[in-house]
Amino acid sequence: MFAVRTMAELVPEYRHKLGAASIDHTLSLLFAAGGDSRIWPDAATGRNRYGTRTAPAKDEISFASTTASNVSPQGFTAAGHQLKRLFGVDGAAAIAVDEWFAEIRGRIGRNIGCDGSGIVLAASGTDVELLALGLMLSLSPRPITNILIAPEETGSGVPRAAAGRHFADVTALGHAVSAGEMLVGIDPDRIEVQAVAIRNAAGQARNPDDVDADVMSLAEDALKRDRDVFVHVLDTSKTGLTGVSRQAARYISARAPGRVRVLVDACQFRCSATALARDIADGFLVAVTGSKFLAGPPFAGALAIPPALVEEFATKPAVASGLSDYTALHDWPALLRGGQDQQFGSHFNLGLGLRWTAALEQLEPFAAIDTVVQRRIKQAFANLVRARAEHMDGILIHPDDEGDHIVDRAIFPLTITADDKRFASLAQAQRLHLALRENDIGPVCHIGQAVNLGARTILRVAASAIDINAVSDRLASGDSMEKAMRPIADDLDTVFEKWAAVSQANRGL
Repeated sequence: MFAVRTMAELVPEYRHKLGAASIDHTLSLLFAAGGDSRIWPDAATGRNRYGTRTAPAKDEISFASTTASNVSPQGFTAAGHQLKRLFGVDGAAAIAVDEWFAEIRGRIGRNIGCDGSGIVLAASGTDVELLALGLMLSLSPRPITNILIAPEETGSGVPRAAAGRHFADVTALGHAVSAGEMLVGIDPDRIEVQAVAIRNAAGQARNPDDVDADVMSLAEDALKRDRDVFVHVLDTSKTGLTGVSRQAARYISARAPGRVRVLVDACQFRCSATALARDIADGFLVAVTGSKFLAGPPFAGALAIPPALVEEFATKPAVASGLSDYTALHDWPALLRGGQDQQFGSHFNLGLGLRWTAALEQLEPFAAIDTVVQRRIKQAFANLVRARAEHMDGILIHPDDEGDHIVDRAIFPLTITADDKRFASLAQAQRLHLALRENDIGPVCHIGQAVNLGARTILRVAASAIDINAVSDRLASGDSMEKAMRPIADDLDTVFEKWAAVSQANRGL
């Protein structure tokens, strides 16, 4: 059977080519495979649409984990080792493909309190949305109201995916589709999408109680219309906000057991493993990615399904056939493959598996760090960013952005101002963001992409698991917090010095 075969058996002519000299090149190519056009590298620059590379860039500085990161050297090495295992080269014992993907699902599950049999891999957070919707449609006999939270602060393709539509013109498995069209097998009359904002028109964060009330009202209305409900909890938005509250989600779910399902969007992966384990225990589905806070290469997504729902899904019909454009057989645990009826666009997505192995190199040590220590490090990071930003021309720490979430989520939003002290436009902020990524003035510096908040536009400086893990190691070796944070402080100095230089160079543009 295919399921017990190794890559060396499947592609025997390639095994002899995978010597030590070619592993790095092959790995770099595979990191950009099994994802849509957003991660395809530009032929001239070697960078994808996010500006990141598929190989370690040791001379580049990155505080861009809210958007995407270059792969870490540790992650690249770990993925290289896994590639050798798959092909059985350089003395590594070959591992069967199905066993290898089961290992990845198991490692993800162990770190978020979910058994590996409940983990489904997906190329991106938007792909996860499609898969979760497909499972809900398979589970529910009624039409579904899909309640999104602040889709403008999650991903541009999420509203389309939430409606069962193709969100781009090519899928992660390379199938050409028409963006905006319904997936085959999904009836548009069965889905309505409702969105709830977490900010007002001026860009200010709404009262969390008002967000909860809006979601509860929409859910109650849908239930009265004999619709089932799919509620999203946005654990961390692009700017660090949260909504709807988990307490409200539990309340809504308890009001109509079996008719209200909850998906926690933890794609930024900035909450604790304990919180995610509680979500799983509460019966919530959880969406995560390894390519934001965990700083793995983009794309690496996963959907965690609670044990009770795994058993329920296993008895239901196959998901919509149109999902075969997006998902491969070994993305799924055996219990959820739908028997002979389920269609898959491929047997496996090798690039996706390798990207997750790189991300797991940061997740596993991060999950072992005491949460009190994590918060101390995040507080120190926020202090360093604030000290450099608060007196710098062209940057405003806006009072509307202040709050505990800056430390909790390690995302520092900085409002960009123009020469006349007015808020900079989105285009101006985007030019600054790109200028930081050029190497004309100092090293390449990555920060989070521009986000519009009403009349303001922000850029984001964020810590990643790489930063937290490195500082934790130095603290464990006996360094003071100041000394342990010194490498990050030096990198922030370089970023803000370059920021000032490129702002001066682009003044008036």
